[in-house]
Amino acid sequence: MKCKKCRKTIPDGSKFCNYCGAPVTANKKLYRRKDGLYEKILTIDGKRVAFRARKESDVYKKIGEYEINRAREEQQGELFSEIAEKWDREHSETISPTTNRGYRSAYNEIFEYFKGVYIKDITAKEINDYMKQLPKTYARKTCSTRLSILNMIFCYAIIEGYSEYNPCENVSVPKGHTTKKRRAPTNDEEKMILSGLGVEYRGLSVGLLALFLYYTGCRKGEALALQFNDINRESERASITKAVYYVSNQPKLKSPKTEAGIREVVIPDRLMKILPDGKPDDYIFCEPSGDLLRQHYYEKAWAKWQKETGLKLTAHQLRHGYGSILLEADVGAKDMQSLLGHADISTTMNRYVEVREKRKEKTQKQINEYIQ
Repeated sequence: MKCKKCRKTIPDGSKFCNYCGAPVTANKKLYRRKDGLYEKILTIDGKRVAFRARKESDVYKKIGEYEINRAREEQQGELFSEIAEKWDREHSETISPTTNRGYRSAYNEIFEYFKGVYIKDITAKEINDYMKQLPKTYARKTCSTRLSILNMIFCYAIIEGYSEYNPCENVSVPKGHTTKKRRAPTNDEEKMILSGLGVEYRGLSVGLLALFLYYTGCRKGEALALQFNDINRESERASITKAVYYVSNQPKLKSPKTEAGIREVVIPDRLMKILPDGKPDDYIFCEPSGDLLRQHYYEKAWAKWQKETGLKLTAHQLRHGYGSILLEADVGAKDMQSLLGHADISTTMNRYVEVREKRKEKTQKQINEYIQ
């Protein structure tokens, strides 16, 4: 309804205009409930909203305040936290549980920082201030992950009509955050990996698993998903077509994350000679029951291997070690990329290949021979 004096729209049933204060005539008494409260129910945006108070005037006051707050919210838009939650629900369905767990800490940190802020009020300065306050102890990749999540949230906000621009576009990771690279095993540690071949945990040859990872470059999940029918003893190769991931300790199978992950890996003679035989559908590295390794089972087995060998290496570090082996064996870059299952060759060369002492000695010998 409209005020007869200022002609502005006011809530139906108002006794006074919210803008000029003029009394509104022809106003019926409000419904009074059994508990003594006056009540007015309005349909707003298709939803029934009830306003109750001890006095009729307080009911109209609540209606007026509701309309003012609603107009303010329409002008300011949605809170960042509301958009982030919507994005998270949709995004979580498109990525693996393992990747989602990796995002969780960063997402929660961002959510808390911008909670209570309207998304339209977040500018490039606010994003830059957030990036600058991240601890210097954070690795560069850790900071990049946070900026990437923010970027995805704002891209989602633009597509859904909650925001008109992406404030992350001109923001970068501040200087001072170092790039932490996983260290490959040294040549001396290679000897300790070989000496730990006999380490077992409740029937699982965890020492053989470690050596398999080191000599084939398989990801941990790929090795744990291998069955005996994936091994071709004639060609001495293994077919990588699946991988294990975990949901609340329980193992699940999935396809490799990229097409490049589906590949054949070479099994060196030294490894093939000690690789056991088994029924075609049996898993090579499994629990005594023959089932896939549960996450806790694997973690306890790996901890025992670390304790008995004295090595603090992770399964992924052994994969990095395989990259160094390929370099020392003078394997070509494209072949290295294929064996490691990388979609991008820059990942192979920049992250997985480390020049170890053995390679340095070989290079030094080549230089000396040439100069002579």
